[in-house]
Amino acid sequence: MSMVKEKNLKLSFEENSLRGREILKRQPPTTYEEALKQIERLKKNSKVGNSAKKNR
Repeated sequence: MSMVKEKNLKLSFEENSLRGREILKRQPPTTYEEALKQIERLKKNSKVGNSAKKNR
């Protein structure tokens, strides 16, 4: 039975932050109007009612 070294898959906070910034750089910019449309779409599709949100 051979011993296989386990890879350390844990990323440091800094590495994870850098990776996230690189991903965001590749995405096209979002306009304010697009953001408002997304908010309305998310509110419409939300399964949580307003009363439940207030009780958090």
